[in-house]
Amino acid sequence: MKKVFLVTKLKTTNLGNQALSMELIKLFEEEVGKENLYVGGRPLGLFGYSIDKLKSSSDPERLFESWADAVVKKYRPLSAGSNVFVSKVNQFKLTENKSLKLEKFKTFLRPLKRKIDKLFLFNKQYVKRLNAINASDFLIYSGAGEVSDNHVFLRQMLELRVAQKLGKKTGAVNQSVVVKHDAFKKIVKLVYGNMNHIVVRGAISKATIVSFGVPENIVFIAPDTAIKTSPDYSGVKKNGLVGINFTPFINFDWKDVGKIVDKVRSYNKDLVFITNEPLGDIPIIEKFKSDYNVGVLEESSDYLDFAKKIAAYEYLVGARLHANVMALAVKVPVVAIEGLVWKTKELFEQFEYPLPSANVNDAGWVDSVIDSIEKIEENKIDFNHYFSNVLEKHKALVKNNVSWIKEK
Repeated sequence: MKKVFLVTKLKTTNLGNQALSMELIKLFEEEVGKENLYVGGRPLGLFGYSIDKLKSSSDPERLFESWADAVVKKYRPLSAGSNVFVSKVNQFKLTENKSLKLEKFKTFLRPLKRKIDKLFLFNKQYVKRLNAINASDFLIYSGAGEVSDNHVFLRQMLELRVAQKLGKKTGAVNQSVVVKHDAFKKIVKLVYGNMNHIVVRGAISKATIVSFGVPENIVFIAPDTAIKTSPDYSGVKKNGLVGINFTPFINFDWKDVGKIVDKVRSYNKDLVFITNEPLGDIPIIEKFKSDYNVGVLEESSDYLDFAKKIAAYEYLVGARLHANVMALAVKVPVVAIEGLVWKTKELFEQFEYPLPSANVNDAGWVDSVIDSIEKIEENKIDFNHYFSNVLEKHKALVKNNVSWIKEK
C-alpha cells in the first residue's frame, strides 16, 4: 500500500477549512489506511526564499531550481536512518479567541523570526518534516484557498519540488488555481508539470494550469471535499429564517446590500448573518447589526455543528464559499456571490447548480441576486430534484480526489 504524506490546512479560525480538510483526511484514511497516512500542515521552515526575487528574476525557473537543489544537497546527509515511515494523522485545530490573543504577540515577533530563519536553508524543525516526506511514497498537496501568488504557495511549491528531486511521487488535489504573475506561472508549469496526478475543483482551474503548459492528461476535476459534510440533521426543523453574509475581501456598495436585505424582507423573512469565518468578518457583522438590525448565528463548536445549524434555514445569500458549500451539503438553497475571482463560479458550475453566481464586479449583479431570491421564494426551481439527484451525483464524485492513488 502507498505511504502518503498529505499536506492540508490544520490550524485556522475557518470552519470551511476544517470541513474540506477533515473530509479529505477521511477519504485518504479509507483509501490507503490510517497506518499509511501522515498528515501535515503547511510547511514551516522554508522562509529564506524571496517572492520578490522570484518575480524580478530574468530566469525564475533557474532560480527556483537552485533553491530546491540547495535544500536537497543540504538535507541528504541528515536523512540517514530516517527512512522509516511512521503514521501520523494530526488533528485539526480551530483557533480560539485565547489563541488569537497569543497570535498577536507571535505576529509581533514573526518578522524577527523570519530574518533569523532566512539565514538558513531550512530550520531544524523542518528536518523532521523532510524525514517524514522522504519516508513516504507520495507527497500530496491540498491547497484549496492558497494556490495563488503568495509566500505560502511559494514555500509549498519548493517543498513539492524538493520531494520530486528526492524521488517521491507528487500530486495536488482539492484546489482552485488563481495564479497571475508570469514567474509563478512558470514555477507552476515546472512543479505541477512534474506531478503524477492533479485534481482541481473546476473547469476554470484546469484550463488555467493547462494554459501554463501543464500536460492536460494529468489534470482531472473532482468536487470540493467540503460538499461531503454530513451532520445528523434529521431532527432539525426549518426556522423560517434566511441567512446572509458578505466578506471584507470583495468591493461592494452597502447601498446594494440594502436592496438585497429589503428584497428578502419583502417576503416577510428575517435575516441572520451566517459565516464560517466569524472572526474574519467582524467588521461586516457589526455593520449588519447596526445598519440593518441583522442578528448573528451563534458560535459553532466545529464544521458539523455549523452545517447542522444552517440546515434550519430557508436559504442562504452568501459570499463565503464554504458556508455556501456546506449549505448545499444539508440541502439548503444558496444565492451565491463570488468571494474571490472565480472560485465560487467554478465550484457551483461543477455542481450543476441551477442558479448563477453573482460577481460584485459585474454590472447588474444585484439584479441577478434579486432574481435568484425571487426564484427561490416563488418555488420556480425544483430543489428537491436538484438535491436528491444532481448534487448526490457530485457528492459521489468527491472520492476522485483520492481514488487514483492506487493506480500510480
